[in-house]
This record gives sequence, structure tokens and C-alpha cells, in this order.
Amino acid sequence: MIPTNTSAVMIKQLIPADPSLKREFQKDGDNFLRVSEFFMDTIQGEGINIGHPAAFLRMQACTLNCVWCDTKEVWRFGNPWSFDELFHLMHGNGLIQKLKWGHHLVLTGGSPVNQQDRLYAFIHRFIEVYGFKPYIEIENECTLMPNKEFAAYIDCWNNSPKLTMSGNPFEKRYKPHIIEAVASLPNSWFKFVVSDEGDWEEIENGFLLPNLIRQNQIILMPLGATRAELELSRQIAFEMAVENGVRYATREHIVLFDRKTGV
Repeated sequence: MIPTNTSAVMIKQLIPADPSLKREFQKDGDNFLRVSEFFMDTIQGEGINIGHPAAFLRMQACTLNCVWCDTKEVWRFGNPWSFDELFHLMHGNGLIQKLKWGHHLVLTGGSPVNQQDRLYAFIHRFIEVYGFKPYIEIENECTLMPNKEFAAYIDCWNNSPKLTMSGNPFEKRYKPHIIEAVASLPNSWFKFVVSDEGDWEEIENGFLLPNLIRQNQIILMPLGATRAELELSRQIAFEMAVENGVRYATREHIVLFDRKTGV
């Protein structure tokens, strides 16, 4: 039975999503990140690492604007946080130790690659301060080319190129040279949100036939920002995955918490 009143007490909000928050910030060069929210003691809800304990650092801003996006009310807003401020929050809430134990750090958005230079500096500084690198996942809409230095720090690429139903203009959402480059990175997966049988035809024609990605990198997920919406497309996504020999994954955070931020 799906819980109807799941408690989020255990999930720690290090930086809560709050569009009204405007904080004072003393800029220190480029040693800061523009953050929309930061939370821990939850699980990865999508992709190849679904169910793994994780913390989510959500970057402000995105290169796209999907009509069905379930986090746009969060990533459109945010504030600058210095590296030292973020380390203080992580240390004070026990996150450093949990990352050392194996919790994943998920860089999400919005568009985290949009801040890749500062994220590279942040991770580099983390390693200098704490003596280890956590397992890092990144959510990526495949519209910006990652540089080699930053890519070397990422352990899992959760790529989500957008299809026609996302509502984004074709020339903004479809970047074949970037998709092909990201597909060549180690542990690189492609999550496609689907709701209609025609979505597979678009995946096949736009990604498989041009040899941009491999079929065994594909994960299909049902469209839906709420439990009710997921229910409408879950069976279609499941059948499409089985028929075409690719992975199926639910969106577990929505199954557990319905439409809710910070989980």
C-alpha cells in the first residue's frame, strides 16, 4: 500500500526551498554556488541508482523549461552560498560522515552543468578539506558540454534529453554532439520520460538510429509529477520498456511522497 501521509521528519533540509529568501552574501571570488535547496537523509528516486541513500544539492536555473517539470517552482529561485558555508552545513548535520559511509551526493537542478566550473572547484576543495571524494551523481539535460576536468569527478551521469512533449523548442533541447559526447562517458545513462507509444519512435529516430546512444543505456520512466499522473502512464512505460528491451524505472520519490519538494 502506498503511504498517504508519509512523514518527512527524517529528511533534513540544510537549505530549504524558499522563493522568498534573499540572503546577504559576501562574494569571495568564484568560491560559491547558486543553490535552490539542499537536503539529505533521503534516497535517489530515479535512474540506475534508484533507492540508494543520497543527499541532493539543487542548483539554481535551467537551460530548459519543460511543461511537466516537477521542480520549476524551486530551481527558478535560489541564493549564493560560499563553499565554506556549505561545508559548515554538511559537517554540522553529519553529512560528511554519511558521504564517507557511501551516501551519494546528487547534483541536480535546474541545470547543474551550467555551474560546472564552480562545482569543479567545490568538489576539489571538498577533497582537500576532508581527504576523500564522495560518490557523485549528476542530473543532466544534455544541452551543455561538460568539460573534461569536471566530468572526471562525476561517478554517474543521469542524462535526461527532452522529447517533443516537454514543450521545449527542438533547437534548444536536441544537441546531438553533446548527447554523443556524454554517452561516451563512464556510467552514463539516459532517462526518458514517456507517456505515449509514439515516444519510443522519437527515441529510436533521434537517439538510437543516429548512434548517439546505446540501447542498453536507456531507462524509461512514466510521466507524472503526482501519484495520480504516474498511474496514468506507468503501464505504458512498463510495456514499452519490455517490448524494446530496455530498463524501466518508476519515480520513487513521487510514489512515496507525491508532489513535494525537498524529498
